[in-house]
Amino acid sequence: MNRDLRTKLQQLPVPEPRPELRERIRASRAAGERITLPTDAEPRWRLIVPHVAAAAIVLLALSWIAYQRFGDRDRYVPSAASFFAGSPFWPTPALSQEIATGDTVGRARYPLLDRVPSRDLRPGSWSYRATMTTDGLVTTEQGHRKFSIAPTTVGGVLALAIVTSGTGRYSPEGFTDSLLVSRDSLRLLRHSKRYGKNPGGRDFPATPARYLSWRDADINWVGSVYRALFQLTPLNSSWRGSVYVPWITYPSRVRVLAIDLRVTGSERVTLPAGSYDTWVVSVRFRDDEARVYVSKTSGLVVKIAMPMGEDAVWEQVLSGS
Repeated sequence: MNRDLRTKLQQLPVPEPRPELRERIRASRAAGERITLPTDAEPRWRLIVPHVAAAAIVLLALSWIAYQRFGDRDRYVPSAASFFAGSPFWPTPALSQEIATGDTVGRARYPLLDRVPSRDLRPGSWSYRATMTTDGLVTTEQGHRKFSIAPTTVGGVLALAIVTSGTGRYSPEGFTDSLLVSRDSLRLLRHSKRYGKNPGGRDFPATPARYLSWRDADINWVGSVYRALFQLTPLNSSWRGSVYVPWITYPSRVRVLAIDLRVTGSERVTLPAGSYDTWVVSVRFRDDEARVYVSKTSGLVVKIAMPMGEDAVWEQVLSGS
């Protein structure tokens, strides 16, 4: 079989080289140089790519001109940036954020969330109980949380202290997460954390000012910020949004994680602290999903449920105020 194949290959026609080609090869070998074989024409892709790019730009320009000239004059006419948003030549803000981030885990599914409205936060103190239920039967205690919002003063600035403290199965020595914001505009002043005996924190400069936004949301549902964000965000049955938050910080770069949130329905829940009519918010990050139950009247987070595999669920419920 191999001999037949070799015979057939030898019978294939072979193009005859030009007479001067053999001499060029010999001269190049003698000089120790590379030889570039002649080609009959330029590669086609070098000619095609510029023409395709030029045609695409012309098409976009003509589309924009036609839209402005023949579109409905009574409707909102978008700017050039919003009209071309999403095209390869003009990415959307979400895509721009992804492109600018070289180490992004996941991609946002919904419009990006940013700064929350400067509304009054409800002062108070609330207690939560965390449990793990396996097979719907066995429940183990996972610790307790205390969430509070209280007025304070920082360097002469009227502020609010948003604090979560507590203990847990994986934090027996306790933890504290504290965020200080200005009372009038929710400008970030200081964020500090303490896990066991390891304190840490940072102060935010006055300029450029940073304001409380969904980009400051907590990822592991231990901290304080996400509870305040839900109080400040008006929810409805069609609400949804995504945000990129820091996940792992390295000395020279930061890995960011996409979190997708959307209201999936409403539910009345009965808890140790009482009964509440709530919005149910699905929160997806990486391959995990949690359900956050937010009071329709106060914006208070009253329950969190997070599946842990196929037969277990971790819950945190409001137990008192």
